[in-house]
Amino acid sequence: MQGAGGRVQGAGGRGQGAGCRGQGAGGSFFTTKGTKKLGVCWRPEPIVISCQAVHQSPSSIVLVHKVHKVNRVHKVPRQSSLVNRPSSIVQKPSSKNKKLSHSSTKFFMSCFFVITRVYQRGMSWYLDGPRCYPRRPAGRRYRSPALATFWWLLGWGTRLFSLPALLMLPVANLFLLHSILQPEARVRMLVLVMLALLLTDFILGCIFWPRLKIKRILPERVCVGQPFQIEYHLENCRRLPALSLELDAGLGVHWFRCLKAPALKMLNAGESHIISGSFLAKQRGKYFLGQLSAMSGFPFSICRHSSIRKSSEYLIVHPPCHSLRELRLPAGVKLQKSGLERVMKVSEAMEFQGCRDYREGDNPRHIHWRSSARRGDLVVREFQDEYLSRTALIVDTCLRRPKRRPSLFRATKQILDFFKGKGMLWPDGTVPELEAALSLAAAIAEFLLKGECLIDLFAAGKDVRHLQAGRQVATLKTLLDILSEIEPEPSPSLQELKEEVFEEIGGLGNAIVILLGYDQERRDFVAKLQERGVSVKLLLIGDGWPVPENTTVLTADDIMAGRVVSL
Repeated sequence: MQGAGGRVQGAGGRGQGAGCRGQGAGGSFFTTKGTKKLGVCWRPEPIVISCQAVHQSPSSIVLVHKVHKVNRVHKVPRQSSLVNRPSSIVQKPSSKNKKLSHSSTKFFMSCFFVITRVYQRGMSWYLDGPRCYPRRPAGRRYRSPALATFWWLLGWGTRLFSLPALLMLPVANLFLLHSILQPEARVRMLVLVMLALLLTDFILGCIFWPRLKIKRILPERVCVGQPFQIEYHLENCRRLPALSLELDAGLGVHWFRCLKAPALKMLNAGESHIISGSFLAKQRGKYFLGQLSAMSGFPFSICRHSSIRKSSEYLIVHPPCHSLRELRLPAGVKLQKSGLERVMKVSEAMEFQGCRDYREGDNPRHIHWRSSARRGDLVVREFQDEYLSRTALIVDTCLRRPKRRPSLFRATKQILDFFKGKGMLWPDGTVPELEAALSLAAAIAEFLLKGECLIDLFAAGKDVRHLQAGRQVATLKTLLDILSEIEPEPSPSLQELKEEVFEEIGGLGNAIVILLGYDQERRDFVAKLQERGVSVKLLLIGDGWPVPENTTVLTADDIMAGRVVSL
C-alpha cells in the first residue's frame, strides 16, 4: 500500500489477493471475481486490510475484514450514496419471466370471464323458473330471486305431492313431532293412520306409475281474454291401466287460467285417447312451454307420479283488439304511387278502367283480342294508375311513474281479484297504459288494413321495431305478433330514433302517434315530425298533462273495456 492513495497487495498479489483491490482515504473497495455485492470501507489513515468474506443480508451488505488482527464488521446500506454500483451488477427481469407473468395474468383473466359467464347463465336459468310453468321473456324488468325460489319450491313440491297434501304437510309434521315427544298422547293414533295412508298411496302409485306417449296440439295464436282449446293425444305404453290422469297441471297457475282441466279417469293398457282442455290467457306475450306432463294421483291424491316429456313450443298471445267504427286521418295525407312499386307487382299496380280503340303508339300487349275479333278492329285495354295511402303508426313504450309505497289495502284487493280470476297474485311489472296503447294500436291497424291502406309500424324501444303491413306485404297477424312481444322501457326512447327513420316518416306525410305522456322529450319528438311536414294525429293515454289542441286524450280503462269506438 502506498500512502493514502496507494494500492494494496495482499495474499493474492497486486490487486488480486482474494480477488480484491483497495484504495486509501477517499477510495472505494469492491469485488471483481468470485464476489457478489459491493461494500465501502472509509478510513482517514492508511491501514493494512486483508479480505476474508462478503455476506449479504436483506437490507445491507456486510464486509468482514481484519485490521491489526482485530475483527470488525462494517454494515454498508444498500442505498448509500457512497456506493458506486456497476450497471452490469443490477439484476433485470428476464424476458422469460415477463412472458410467464403475462401468460399467468391472461390465464387468470380468462378464468374470471368464464366463471362470470357461467354464473350469469346459471342465474338466468334459475330466475326463469322450472320448466313446468310457462315462461315469458322478462325483457329489462327486474326479476326477484326470492320469487324464483318460491316457484322452484312450488314446482318440485307439486311434482311430488298434490296441492292439498302439500298444504297439509306442515300440520302433519307437527302431529308427528308431538307424538314422538309424548308417546302416550291420543294424537298418536291419528298420526299412525296418516302414515298408513301415505305409505299405501305411495306403494299403489308406484305400481300403477303411468308411462305415456303424449302429443300436445296448440293453437297458432290466441288473444287476451278469449278462451282457447289445447288438444292432447295420449297412448298408454304399459300393460297396466293409467288412472286419475291430469295433464299440464302447471299451465293454469300464473299466466293462464284453467277453465276446463284436461283430465282422464282411466286409460287402459295400450289404448289411445284424445282429450282437450280449455284455458284463458291473462296477459299478452310470447310464452315458452318447455314441459309436457301427465300426473297420476291414484289412489288417494296424496302423492303424484308423473310421466314427463320436454318440449320446445311457443304460444303467442295477442293484445285485445276492439274494432273501431270511425277513424279520421290527419289532413295532408300524401297519396303515393311509388309505394305500390315496393309492395306489388307491375301488373297489379294498374287498375283496369275499360276498353277503347287502338291508337298509334299503344302497347301491343294491352290489345284485347276477343273484343277485337268481335268488332273487326283492334281494341286495347285501358288502365289507370292506382294510388294508396301510407300511414305511420308510432307507439310509445315508456311510462315514468313515481314509485308507490307498499299498501295493505292494495295487496288485499289484488289477492281478492286473483281468486276472482281478474288479475295476478303479485305485481308482474305490467303497465296498464302500455297495454292499452298496444290494444289501441291493434284496433287502428285493423281499421286501416280493411281500407286497403299501407301501415308502417314504429315501436320505439331498446331496439326500434319497424314493420310494413298491408297490400300482401304482411298481414294483421304479423303486426299483432310484433305488438305482443313489446316490453315496457324504463327510459324514453323516442329521441333515440335515427335520422333515417325521421326521413322515412316525413316521406309518408301523416302519422298517428300514441303517447303515454307529454313531457318535454315527447314535445320535441312531435316538433321534429312537424318540421318535416308530417301531419300528426296525437293520441294521449292518461290525464294530467298539458296537451296542445286537437289532441285526443283517452284512459286505459276505456280502451281495455272497448268503449273507444271512434277516433
